[in-house]
Formats: sequence, C-alpha cells, structure tokens
Amino acid sequence: MSFLERFKAYLDKQFRLVPPSKEAAELRESMLGDLMSRAMDLKQSKAEYSDDEIYTRCIDSLGDYTAMLNELRLKPLDTVKSPRFQRGVLASLSIVLFAVVLYLILGVAIKGFWGIGAYTIFPIMAVALYAVFSAKVLEHNVKLKRHYTTDLIIFSYGVILAIALFFVLWLAAGISPGITWVSFTYLPFWAVFSVAVTTFFLRKKRITLFIAPMLVTLGVPVYLTAAAATGLWHPLWLIIVAAVLASLVYGIFALNSKIRKSEEAYAEKKESER
Repeated sequence: MSFLERFKAYLDKQFRLVPPSKEAAELRESMLGDLMSRAMDLKQSKAEYSDDEIYTRCIDSLGDYTAMLNELRLKPLDTVKSPRFQRGVLASLSIVLFAVVLYLILGVAIKGFWGIGAYTIFPIMAVALYAVFSAKVLEHNVKLKRHYTTDLIIFSYGVILAIALFFVLWLAAGISPGITWVSFTYLPFWAVFSVAVTTFFLRKKRITLFIAPMLVTLGVPVYLTAAAATGLWHPLWLIIVAAVLASLVYGIFALNSKIRKSEEAYAEKKESER
C-alpha cells in the first residue's frame, strides 16, 4: 500500500465523526499535503528509514489536532437545528400520521378490519420508517466512503424480506408454515452477500474467495426449498453436495490465480530492483 493510500485511510478514521463541509475538506487536504511532503522529505533523506518508520514519523509530525476536529464536529444543538434533521423528523411524522389516518378510515369503513389492520398497516409503517432512515445512512456512507454499517444495513433488508415473504406465503398464498419457514434459511447467504457487495462495489476490494461461501450458503436453502416443496428430501440432498464441490473447485482456482499473481508481482519487483 502506498503512502498516499495509508495516509488517506488514517485520515478517514480521524474524520469519521466530522460532517462534510468546506472547512473539513480544506483541513483534510492540508493535513494530507503535509503528510505527503514530510514522507517525500524522509524518503529522500540520507537516513535509510523503512516505510513503516516514515509513516510513523509523518503521523507524529502532525502533532495534536484534536481541538481542530472538535470545532468541526456538530454539537447536539446544531444537529437538532440542521435542516436535514428537521426534514427527517417531518418525514417520519408524515409516515406515522398517514398510517394512523389510513388505519382509522379502513377500520370504520370495513367491518372486522381493526385487528387485521393493526397487524398489517403498522408493521408496514415501521418498515417504511426504517427504509427511509437507513437509506439516508447508506447515502451518507457512500458519500464519505465509510462503510462501517453498510453491510449490516443491507443484511437487515434481507431479514425484513425474509419475514415479509414468510407471512405473505403463509397468510396470503395459503402455503403451509412447514414450507414457508425456509425463507429464513436464506439469511446466512444474505449475510455473506451483503459483505461481498460492500467489499466489491463500495470498498473496491476484489476478494474473489467470497464466491465459495456464497455457493455453500445458497446451496442449503435451495435444497430445503426444493425438498419442502416437492417432498423429495432424499435425492435432492445432492444439491448441497454440488454446492460444496463447486465452492471447493472455485476456491482452488481462485487461490492458484492469487498465488500466480503474487509470484508475478514479486518477480517484477525483483527485476525493477536490479
């Protein structure tokens, strides 16, 4: 990893609680410039410092900048006064008010709706609120390139989808709970998938070995779904075996490719040092 990448990663951690602003961007760029300038000076000096020593000395050269970061962080009162916070409160109140009014109207107009409405409208309202605010968090994460909670939020969407699918298939489609319960067996796959999406597309890290656990965690729920729907438990267990074998084969090819690339990179490094 180059000095620029290491310094950017360091500043990402230091500025994680600082909201985006012109002042924050200017301070960040100034600190990054100072770090790179100091690194180049140490690299060109007569003293033979290792990269880790140069990195440590550059970070130490920044001194104590906590006060500057504290000035840029939003205070609790500033957060309440911000238009973004106020719009969020108004949006949530609008969703709640709409759900309550709809529930009352349908309860009066439709006989016997009170109990059914409470089990449908208010869960939908809660999901809508969660979707609105989690989408804001995801937008914030993508904008700042900080994904501490991104994969967790994506996984939570899978949990909501599994719960909704269970009740829709059971109560709306009339399918037995002995079959619809398999919707929850997809959650391990969704967990791995959420981490893979965040890693590949947002963190820009190509970890191809994610494919192997995805195949295994998908093979089990596919087998349970097919077996529960058809009753053919015995022959369909081959689905799990096929998923495991496919993941092993893929893992072997992925590891061989990674080893080959590492050897090529090492050979190129040795060649350039000559």
